[in-house]
Amino acid sequence: MRRDKLGSMRNVVTGEAVELELPAETLITRGAALLVDLIVYWAGLVLSIFLLGTGTTFVAPDPALQAAMMLGTVVLFLVIVPITVETLSRGRSLGRLIFGIRIVRDDGGSIRLRHAVIRGLVGFGEVYLSFGLVPLLCSMLNSRGKRLGDMVAGTYAVQARRPAFRPMMLPVPQHLTSWTQIADVGRLPDGLAAQVTQLLRAVENGGASRNMPVLHQTAERLAAEVAPYVSPAPPPSPALDFLTAVMAERRNRDYRRMRHRQERQHAMSMRLHTVPYR
Repeated sequence: MRRDKLGSMRNVVTGEAVELELPAETLITRGAALLVDLIVYWAGLVLSIFLLGTGTTFVAPDPALQAAMMLGTVVLFLVIVPITVETLSRGRSLGRLIFGIRIVRDDGGSIRLRHAVIRGLVGFGEVYLSFGLVPLLCSMLNSRGKRLGDMVAGTYAVQARRPAFRPMMLPVPQHLTSWTQIADVGRLPDGLAAQVTQLLRAVENGGASRNMPVLHQTAERLAAEVAPYVSPAPPPSPALDFLTAVMAERRNRDYRRMRHRQERQHAMSMRLHTVPYR
C-alpha cells in the first residue's frame, strides 16, 4: 500500500499481484453513514421493545422472562442484524449505500462472515461503551481511517461510487506530429505522467483563461522534468504543446497496443474453437 503524489489514493496489491487503486473513505463520511445506520437500528430496537413489552405483559408477566427477551432484542438489533446485513451485502448497509461506501478487506476483496462478526463484536464495544470516542481517535490516527474493529478484522472503508471518468482527448499539435512518430515516450514514469495529465486536464477544462501565468510556470517545470525521459529532443515549441504531444502520443500508442492485443486474442480464440482443430 502506498500514497501517490496527487491525492489520497491507496494502492493495494492483491494476492494475484494486481495493484488496485482504492480510495479510502473520509472520517466525516463514515461517521455520517454510521449515524444513519444507528438511527435505523435503534428505531427498530425501540419499536420492537415497545411491541414486545406490550405483548409480554399479557402473555408472560414474569419479570425475569421479560428481561431476557429485552436483552435478546437488544443483541439482535445492535449486533446480529448489523453483522447479517454487512455479510449479505458484502460490506454495505443502508447508511453506506446512501453515502457510497463499502467495507473491503485490506487486499481489496469482499469481506466474509468472519470479518463482519469481528467488526460487529468489536464495534459494539468501541461504539457504544466508549460513546464513539475510540473509533473517532483510531480513525484520526490511522492512514486509512480505520477504527478498532477494522484493525482487528483487516478491513477498511472505500468509496464505492466514483464520478464518471471522462478521457482526455487532446490531439497531437500539428507541428509536432512528425516528431511524435519517431520519439520514444514510453520511459515516462507514471507519477510524472499523472502530474502532466492533471495539468492538461485543467487546461482542457478552461483553466487557462483564469490562471494562465500559473499554468505556464507549471508547464515549464513539468516540461523540464519530462525532457530527460523523451528522445530525440523535440523541435522548439511551447511547453504546453510539448507536454500535450507526449501525452497524446502515449495515449495513441497504448490504444494501438490494446487493440493489437485484443485482435490477437480474438484470432486465437477463433482458432481454438474451430472444429476440427488442427
